[in-house]
Amino acid sequence: MEYVSYNLRGHFLEMCDCSTICPCWLGEAPDNGACTGVFGWDITEGEIANVDVTGRKVISASYHTGNRSDGGQDVYLFVDEEADDEQFQALANAFTGRLGGPLGELAVLMGTLKAAERCPIKISAEADKLRLQVDGRISGDITPLFGTDGQVTELAHSPLSKVLGSRAEVGKSGAFQMDLGEDKFTMEMDGLAAMRGRFAYDNQGTLIGTK
Repeated sequence: MEYVSYNLRGHFLEMCDCSTICPCWLGEAPDNGACTGVFGWDITEGEIANVDVTGRKVISASYHTGNRSDGGQDVYLFVDEEADDEQFQALANAFTGRLGGPLGELAVLMGTLKAAERCPIKISAEADKLRLQVDGRISGDITPLFGTDGQVTELAHSPLSKVLGSRAEVGKSGAFQMDLGEDKFTMEMDGLAAMRGRFAYDNQGTLIGTK
């Protein structure tokens, strides 16, 4: 057994095939009984078990039926190609929930990890728009929704805040496409659920079993 700590800061994004706002943010079952989407983390400052992961990016594509809390998700995990072997393993462990802490819920939700691999990931901003590209297989952009006061609409203290962040900016996706080689991970849509914001994860030593 060993104690594993991590400290991570940066920006997150989320896009899926539900209408705005995805019911998973509110602890409800997804639209039409199933949800396929992506979570993305752009790490601006971070360390996992003394491994520096600053500047790395992680994308999780997932599919589940019923309420998210029921678990059983199918997941593809992508780590940006610039990660070395040590960084890749640390990030794969953290973002599948194996290291516990704020991200530990991801292990509870996991049904099948379909793949974990390195590939080109680009997250860029242009004016108000945030754009994601993953190895030609996932792409899309997020445009925030503004209230009558001219401020971005926000969501705070939701069930998803623990593994993403609070406050989350509410938006809509544009040109969201995914093709991971199977029907439930293949889509092309526009104007559906999207969120973005900042995350901060502090895990000061969860006891992890080792084999």
